[in-house]
Amino acid sequence: MRKSRRAFSMLVAIFTILILSLVSSYIFYSSATINKEGEVQYQKEQAILLARSYTEYAVMAIEANDYNTNCIDNINATIGTDPSMGMGYLVEVKIRYIGNSKYITKCQRIMESIPSTDTDTLSVIIDVYVKYKDRSNESLYNGYSSYVPWFKYHKRSLQKI
Repeated sequence: MRKSRRAFSMLVAIFTILILSLVSSYIFYSSATINKEGEVQYQKEQAILLARSYTEYAVMAIEANDYNTNCIDNINATIGTDPSMGMGYLVEVKIRYIGNSKYITKCQRIMESIPSTDTDTLSVIIDVYVKYKDRSNESLYNGYSSYVPWFKYHKRSLQKI
């Protein structure tokens, strides 16, 4: 009878250890998943904030510019040390002008004026593209960075200047 009790106690101990190890491995797995999702969300939020910032920067650059001598069509920037390795962002701003030709002589316009608005106004369409790579992707660090896809956030704004 003592042997059966010891055998039963041994089975209960093994079963308890097995259950506890499964629960702990699930906790570690979910913790890593939550951490990765947080990193991806952080990078996306940074891209959104960069797009807003560069939209405002483009408006300020356009307003400070003399349209008759120089035209700003593109603004490009690299934020961080190496965006191709997930350590930063690539920002590209494309600017297109809408308005009366007496205001902009050097700039290429896509439209004379916006329908149903005053024809003496100048407006711009600002497209901001922010590209980044998922820095938590292990392929970046194993020599396969060219196979890791770029994420792209796009923001379009119509601004009256």
